[in-house]
Amino acid sequence: MGPAGTADKRGRVAGGFLRLVWTALLLTVLSCFAAAHADTLLDATGYKMAGDATKMRIVVNFDREPDVKWFLLRGPNRLVIDLPRTRFALDAKDVKPRGLVRAVRYGDQGHGSRLILTGKGPFAVDELDVLKDDDGSGYRIAVDMSAASEREFDAALANQSLTTGSTVSTEKGERVGTGPISAPGHRFTVVIDPGHGGVDGGAESSAGTVEKDVTLAFAKELRDKLAAVGKYDVYMTRDNDLYLALDERVRIARQHEADLLISIHADTIAVKGLRGATVYTLSDKASDPEAQALADRENLSDQFAGMKIEDDNKEVTDILIDLIRRETHNFSMSFAHTLVGQLSTSVGLINNPQRSAGFRVLKAPDVPSVLVELGYLSNVKDEAQLLNADWRGKAAQSITNAVALFAAAKAGTATGG
Repeated sequence: MGPAGTADKRGRVAGGFLRLVWTALLLTVLSCFAAAHADTLLDATGYKMAGDATKMRIVVNFDREPDVKWFLLRGPNRLVIDLPRTRFALDAKDVKPRGLVRAVRYGDQGHGSRLILTGKGPFAVDELDVLKDDDGSGYRIAVDMSAASEREFDAALANQSLTTGSTVSTEKGERVGTGPISAPGHRFTVVIDPGHGGVDGGAESSAGTVEKDVTLAFAKELRDKLAAVGKYDVYMTRDNDLYLALDERVRIARQHEADLLISIHADTIAVKGLRGATVYTLSDKASDPEAQALADRENLSDQFAGMKIEDDNKEVTDILIDLIRRETHNFSMSFAHTLVGQLSTSVGLINNPQRSAGFRVLKAPDVPSVLVELGYLSNVKDEAQLLNADWRGKAAQSITNAVALFAAAKAGTATGG
């Protein structure tokens, strides 16, 4: 090989060496950049959800203060929380859907990260706050959600330009609705709740009559009679052999903006001679031991179906909400009194037929609610009546008459009559 060839070979070797050097330098720079960029990522270190199908609290922990923007989407109903680029180190068990939240998704969006909470139907964002941990170790996002109606969700969508990008929630006085009567185009709405269902059969007579079947048959009869009036919107929490948790029943009533929830039951009792219908309203203290025992049995329905009941430790202390609860209780008592009067003309009632106890299914703060015990499957005569179509028709008509009186009185109250 001549001098020219040797020089050319040396040039190629030198060029290759330089390329290796530049590649190494570039990789080093990129590695340093990636490391520096990784240090700027926000760390999501924990996620917790607590509550039920009517109210939920979601808490997400971060290593430092996140810059949060949030907004609502529908089809399905979603809360979208936009974050800076975030490393999510969350336990799969913690983000498993429960209560009012049907799905949880999160991930990187390239320019940022996103957390999406899909609701089990429409909901309200009561609060969304960024809070500093008490020990100063980090920050957390706290989200309070509650079941709402489509109308309320649509109103929040229409006004979300006022809240998008803000971590300051609206004042509670602005969040509490004025009630379904004032909603444009709202018709008096009744939600009928056939007790039990699915794996939770409820009470059973010695002859094999099961409570869940009796309540569903009667609820359908009542639905048809109320619908025939033509003045009401009527819904059922279930119209087949379906298991529903107690809080799910309350959620359905609230999401329909119900003016009245009527829960239908037919229990058993150790006193064989006791028979007749009873109307129950909500009370922190039961009116009598029998009412307390019944409430205890009904409130255990979720446990019988293998579901864990979590107590809501966060007491609502807001005065406005307390007033709404009192007004709802007064309406419930008023309807119960009217219903007892109507039932007394058509079906047998037990002694002291208007009673009260702490039924979970009656605990919606803004929906007047009663639980109607049609009779006792432990009594042969009551059981025969519950299975008789003519008797069911008379009882359903009495309840329909009571609804008409109550709706008229409530409309008069709303219009100042």
